[in-house]
Amino acid sequence: MSLLIRVSPYGPEALRIQHSEQVSDAALERAESLRRWIEHLAPAGLVESVPGFTTLLLRFSPGHRPDAEAFEVSLNSISSTHDGTSSSSTPARSRSVQIPVRYDGEDLARVAQVAGLSESEAVERHLNGRYRVHCLGFSPGFPYLGGLDPKLHTPRLATPRRRVPAGSVAIGGEHTGIYSVDSPGGWNLIGRTSSRLFNPSASTLHEMFLLHPGDGVQFIPWDGNAGVSKEVQAPAVRPVQPMLRVLSTGSGLTIQDAGRPGFARFGIPESGAMDPGLASDANRLLENRPHAPVLELGLQGQRFEVMSDGWLAIGGDSALAPGRRGVAFRVKAGETLNFPPVAHGVWRYLAIPGGWAGPELLGSHSGGARLGWGAVVQAGDVLGAQEGGAFAPREAVARRSIAGTVELDDSSPLHIAVWPGPQAAEFDEEDRQRFFAEWWRVSSQCDRVGYRLHGGALSGKAKTLISEPVLPGSIQIPPDGQPIVTMPDGPTLGGYPKIGWIADSERIRLSQCRAGQVIRWVPIGSGW
Repeated sequence: MSLLIRVSPYGPEALRIQHSEQVSDAALERAESLRRWIEHLAPAGLVESVPGFTTLLLRFSPGHRPDAEAFEVSLNSISSTHDGTSSSSTPARSRSVQIPVRYDGEDLARVAQVAGLSESEAVERHLNGRYRVHCLGFSPGFPYLGGLDPKLHTPRLATPRRRVPAGSVAIGGEHTGIYSVDSPGGWNLIGRTSSRLFNPSASTLHEMFLLHPGDGVQFIPWDGNAGVSKEVQAPAVRPVQPMLRVLSTGSGLTIQDAGRPGFARFGIPESGAMDPGLASDANRLLENRPHAPVLELGLQGQRFEVMSDGWLAIGGDSALAPGRRGVAFRVKAGETLNFPPVAHGVWRYLAIPGGWAGPELLGSHSGGARLGWGAVVQAGDVLGAQEGGAFAPREAVARRSIAGTVELDDSSPLHIAVWPGPQAAEFDEEDRQRFFAEWWRVSSQCDRVGYRLHGGALSGKAKTLISEPVLPGSIQIPPDGQPIVTMPDGPTLGGYPKIGWIADSERIRLSQCRAGQVIRWVPIGSGW
């Protein structure tokens, strides 16, 4: 008899569906059946479904999320009617992909030692495995492969590497996988492949990723003579008219717009501006569309050489207009723009008429090092507007500003409303009380991926999960008991229990908190 499907809320706009207890090929097949059943039900407002190993995440447009209990009844009714088979007579797509591997990874000796094998024996066992792609996550196109020989199960590294090259073949716990882009990572590196896992220049979404859930994978020996496929870099986009030369990126500098929601099932994070309201302010001052690409500046230290006369606008804190939400101003070729520390908050935005030019992926210009694509701005880069950008106020106008002050809350503690997370009930009463009673302090380990908080640690008695889909705004509790809040560039899959979730508006408020600011969580919604 199949496990009853369990449905639980994940904030007010998502549902977490657990369909299996263990990672297996049977769980993979049931996930495919579940996806088809949900397609047949066609719930109103469904915008995205994201598979994990034993769970499925459904995201809905605001106000459309079905009642969890009623939806659970519907799915279990269909499940019992079909007795675990798909609602369609068409079999799930299955194909086999060969991946050539040169086994020269720096952790191969460790894997062999943990297994009690020689290196050649460990390689032979890895080659003889029958693998299937269970899901994509962590980074674009990164495949979590089931079927690893239990003898090769190896704990992740205690301290992740800051950079793992694309094409690295690795083992993490009971799974093996392939790094699709250059990224940080804590898996054990056993080899490298010439296969390209993520090709953002492909003409179709399906062709963009070498592997898809359900695919079979066979590793074959490779002598390395063909060379490793280079990670595809974003094509250079030459602006119509150069405006700025980057002298320093300071504490962070990227191009951002509204991001690319809807592709989490491929391991692609949403990205987008950390504070969309201030980004919109900068665009509005230059009569751009609200989500035109802007430069996102973190905290301090950015320096630019102005290369052409023209107009720019700042959304957020600005020395040009202290306390104002934003200001537009003329610049002259030869000037230097310096951005000292913001007086309030962390993030501010620099706009240009028409929006900044940059490479586009899946309808967005948002870039970031973790994505492996897009406008990762570096010192020496020349930036300018997209074609067609124009702004021509009267000659006498030298500056425009938005009325009202910057709406950044520096109060301490800052109170942030929290919905129950999918695993809220798995934390004991003592931990839940401490979570709300504690004065949590924003740490210095905060970026576009996640915000870490420090305080009286939770006990961490909630068990580590089989990795499952993660929403931005999730409050994850790792083994050290200190919360991590997922931000727009955060991973799409994770194995830490999620005690809470905060709405976009609250996440934006948190993102503008500097290191040292104190926050308090305030419960909202039922389930606490």
